Amino acid sequence: MEIDNVYENDENDDAKDICANLRKSIPLLGELFHIHCKVGEGAFSSVFLATIKSSNGRKKFALKHLIPTCHPERIERELRCLQQIGGKEYVVGLELCLRNHGSVVFVMPYMRHDKFPDYVRDMTVEETKNYMRALLSALRRVHKFNIIHRDVKPSNFLYDRINRRYLLIDFGLAQQSSVENFKAAKETNIKNIEIIPAMKRKRLDENNMNLKLNITTKRIGDNKCMCFGKPRVCSLCSTKPQEQAPRAGTPGFRAPEVLLKHPSQTSVKKESKFSAIDVWASGVMMLCILSSTQPFFRSPDDCTALAEITSMFGTCKLQQCAQKLGKKVIFSNNLPGIDIMPLCQKLQKRNRSMTYDRDSTCKKVLPDIEYPKEAYHLLTKLLDLDYKTRITAEQALSHPFLSS
Repeated sequence: MEIDNVYENDENDDAKDICANLRKSIPLLGELFHIHCKVGEGAFSSVFLATIKSSNGRKKFALKHLIPTCHPERIERELRCLQQIGGKEYVVGLELCLRNHGSVVFVMPYMRHDKFPDYVRDMTVEETKNYMRALLSALRRVHKFNIIHRDVKPSNFLYDRINRRYLLIDFGLAQQSSVENFKAAKETNIKNIEIIPAMKRKRLDENNMNLKLNITTKRIGDNKCMCFGKPRVCSLCSTKPQEQAPRAGTPGFRAPEVLLKHPSQTSVKKESKFSAIDVWASGVMMLCILSSTQPFFRSPDDCTALAEITSMFGTCKLQQCAQKLGKKVIFSNNLPGIDIMPLCQKLQKRNRSMTYDRDSTCKKVLPDIEYPKEAYHLLTKLLDLDYKTRITAEQALSHPFLSS
């Protein structure tokens, strides 16, 4: 958001009330800063633009006000991430943290930035290289601290196109990527995820039937699940504890292992841990750029997201992926995979011919961008369905497309 445009909103009565409430919740803010307006909002926080009074309005900051109902552990986790990781390699830093009763505010440097839809359709090859280098450099730093960001997406990776500045923000969903965190979840009985045709079926509990037939010869505990791989859930499976697996993140950027509710979403390579789900999300961002498409995946729920991924990679590869995770996915139809390079080229040609100026009245003619084969090779490595073989951020930075 342009800083000049932000100041124009200062006269808005609603904006004044919101800023006044923020100053009231933490009085010290009003002593230190001029709070101008809200520039962003999420599920757990709101972000305000402010200038420090001692600099005569020249030094700008972003004030992240966490909602009062936010869990203390979540606040502490985000605070530690900003303190330990921030300030280097395109990761947002922390200048100050203020707290008054239930209100907490993180004070961070403000960076003007462009919106992803405004530049995703006309990025050059060199610009794409610089963008992905910065993003993967930020992820490499985060992963060195064994942290999963969990919400990598364009709106959380700020890009100032004029000054070529980048910033990875919002660690509100971040968590430790230690494998030990998932030991309990691995021991949990995992149910199957099934995709079946939408039709009415007669409800049948095969376990109950089997139990009635054999109740005189078998105990209940000896019965085995009879619903595996079938479009129904038996009584034994329905009584098992629910699977505990992290699934936080933004729809459209969730990795297959998240959608399939796999408890371990961290991989280990060469004695170092890395967050494979963050790498997948960066791959989706690169997919948007190469195809000039935003958003690429439009899934409203996890099942639809799996269907979208399947339409690109094919049923066979997704079933193999699920099998490695101890799951079984059933499809009503078999779909072949799609070659990602011609797909991106076709979408890019279509979308770039539909681009308009900001006033939406004058159509712009954008020339086609010919990305080298190395770009698509890197994309396939970032979007590897198997999180154990998916490329790391550090390996991606050494890829021929980014190292040249």
